[in-house]
Amino acid sequence: MGDLILVRDLLLRTIIGINEDERHNLQDVVIDITVETDTHTAGRTDDVRHAVNYRTITKQVVNLVQGSRFYLVERLAEDISRICLAQPRARAATVHVAKPGAVRFAQSVGVEIHRERVCPPDRRWCYLLLGSNIDPTANMQRAVEMLGTRANIVDLSAVYETDPVGTSNQPTFLNAACRIETELDDTTLKQKTLRPIERELGRIRTTDPNGPRTIDLDLIVVGQGSIIAPTGRLVDPRVLGEPHAMVPLADLAPGLVLDGESACMQQMVAGLDRTGIRPRPDIRL
Repeated sequence: MGDLILVRDLLLRTIIGINEDERHNLQDVVIDITVETDTHTAGRTDDVRHAVNYRTITKQVVNLVQGSRFYLVERLAEDISRICLAQPRARAATVHVAKPGAVRFAQSVGVEIHRERVCPPDRRWCYLLLGSNIDPTANMQRAVEMLGTRANIVDLSAVYETDPVGTSNQPTFLNAACRIETELDDTTLKQKTLRPIERELGRIRTTDPNGPRTIDLDLIVVGQGSIIAPTGRLVDPRVLGEPHAMVPLADLAPGLVLDGESACMQQMVAGLDRTGIRPRPDIRL
């Protein structure tokens, strides 16, 4: 289980139930919400954009409940779980809805449901690696902004400063990983989304694959399944064993298991030499 965000004993009044008096009289409902997430990036960056916003969740739940005219607490709990999982960092949600005094001799009755975030059947997770060593902060931030207008960004890793690979006589890089949701195949995603952003940001490709660049947007893994324990097809095998790629990816998806591997991403990076990679919590994407 990951880290947990807790909202406890949210007491609200609403119209809910199947009996005649329940359709006309406001009743108390008590709601407990648990959202599973990963707080590592938020803890390092102190940036709310990398956190599950419990204030937003609570406000939306209050609006939902106070406007409710549902018959079943099951329906109310289901809708609350959808609100929780709309948060990009939310992996799963457990929702408990109780009606105090609804049954004689019982303090309350209610329902508790657990829902995990999964990729819709017509879409898939795509994990991207972002890198730059020419005006890197501005170009990384701009790349994320542009990507957000062309794809559904689900999550971002922290930013890392990394030593150059291959060609050492150049500035250090900034690297980060990004998870998007898309219906595009590999080729279309690269040609219609990633490469145009690179061109707009002045990326010039040379014969040196490790040379300086304004921005790199590389598709490295295509995943599926639950966001808690996704599986993935490795698109670019060059990233295996490379800390500048593996560490941000493990930060973003620690439970990700690549096809053909038994260890998850977090386990795979445990033994890597991190001498040339440094967290940059001062840089926000």
